[in-house]
Amino acid sequence: MKERARTADVTIPTTMRAAYQSGYGRQPHEVVSIEEMPVPTPGDGQVLIEVSASSTNALDWHFMTGLPYFIRLLAGLSTPKKRPVPGADISGRVVALGNGVSEFAIGDEVFGDIGGGGFAEYAVAPARVLAKRPANLGIEESATLGVAALTALQGLRDWAGMKKGDRVLVNGGSGGVGSFAIQIAKALGAKHVTAVCSTANVAAAAELGADRVVDYKKDDFTLIDEKFDVFFDNAGSTSLGAGRRMLTENGVFVMVTGKKGKWFRPADRMLAGATRSKFWSQRFVSRTAEPSGDDERVLAGMVEAGLVTPLIDRRFDLDQIVDALAYQATGHARGKTIVTVS
Repeated sequence: MKERARTADVTIPTTMRAAYQSGYGRQPHEVVSIEEMPVPTPGDGQVLIEVSASSTNALDWHFMTGLPYFIRLLAGLSTPKKRPVPGADISGRVVALGNGVSEFAIGDEVFGDIGGGGFAEYAVAPARVLAKRPANLGIEESATLGVAALTALQGLRDWAGMKKGDRVLVNGGSGGVGSFAIQIAKALGAKHVTAVCSTANVAAAAELGADRVVDYKKDDFTLIDEKFDVFFDNAGSTSLGAGRRMLTENGVFVMVTGKKGKWFRPADRMLAGATRSKFWSQRFVSRTAEPSGDDERVLAGMVEAGLVTPLIDRRFDLDQIVDALAYQATGHARGKTIVTVS
């Protein structure tokens, strides 16, 4: 007989308030609303979390719009059946344990990238993708250490194979991923980090630890007279050829995003990079971050050591989820935007 979910000595309601996405649309108010939904039950290897906060990501825009269209092959052709409640990043308190969970106890404060279901009062997640909250970071702020932070960590450490002493360029250095990439590059031992951002974000990028900040509204950063071991492209605003010219002979170009489109963009740019890697000495890599409790613990360690501090732009309540998603869609958020749930 399977062990039933172990619950805290508190009453867990049968229903909860959650953001529900009824279909695909260009604007969040067209398809997202707050609804009363059943509280999920943790299965084997899962925990139930009373959510304190979540944070928005570009990922939410892609799944909200269903663009590019091939995303719908994964999420659902007409409605996001596999992700009806958006929100990948969460932080909160464990209130029930599924069978086989031993790494967490009821009452633990945790955070992580759970893929979906985060814009709700309760969420279930595999224990393997979670970590305990950093001691020096508030529980709401811990919700920022999800998709964006994992993309920066895995992109620099794993995809690029960044080494101590490398010179790194972060294009798009003030957004969610970019603000983490500057700090994580320094934490991993980068000798020099150049950040590219707009005029309004130059000071913020410098405060995050960038050794040099280029204002792309004033200067063409592709004309910088130096070479980089890693070009971390979080903006998709330059051609692959221009990026190659800025790399050392064996440098790596990490593509996090590109120009958006209905059918293939930004996938076309990523495929082009993979093809050119076969003929050029430089590598062009593009992947998506994998949820990982081990990597969340790495990030928590960096936060506790004072090497990484989330840059927080705005805060919204769960009732304001439409506004939070609309703000994320502008592409001008500085750092992370938090959605407070409880």
